[in-house]
Amino acid sequence: MNKGLRHLLALLLLALGTPAAALELFGVALESVSRDELRAAAAQAGLLLEREGGEDTWYDVYDSSTVLAGSTRFYLGFVKQDQRFAFAEYEFRGLSHKRLLRQLKLKYGEAEVQGGRFVSDHRYRWQRDGIQIELSSDWQRYSTRLTYLIPQNMRDLLAERAAYKSQPQAEAAQVSLY
Repeated sequence: MNKGLRHLLALLLLALGTPAAALELFGVALESVSRDELRAAAAQAGLLLEREGGEDTWYDVYDSSTVLAGSTRFYLGFVKQDQRFAFAEYEFRGLSHKRLLRQLKLKYGEAEVQGGRFVSDHRYRWQRDGIQIELSSDWQRYSTRLTYLIPQNMRDLLAERAAYKSQPQAEAAQVSLY
């Protein structure tokens, strides 16, 4: 089934009151996916693994340029304790991605818009199935980010990272999400 027909069918099901399928990336539902399942789905989709998360890193880094036009990197983050999905993030070159914003609005509806430090600095946010979707500008890196995250899992990931960072053996290592 082509994308246009799938999109039309999804809109029709929503109009009829039938619940939509869970939010997915690469064909797997994010709310219940394990690290290994999502890694396998990302590889199957054609993402090229550049760096796998390790002891002091809570995310994998992929080259996404062959999968999503304009994107350069894709990050996958997991809670280490139980391998729960915490976040996925595409990074795009540049700050203006109007076409991407239009596509997201078609898929998720109108966004909650938050202003930023500059007039042209906006953050667009959607909520679906307990997952937060955000399109934002990263002025320091001259990039745009499309992020999918489960807030509680992200808090757990950050708590793990903070606990690791406070350990004496971790002080020599730079622990960062980027």
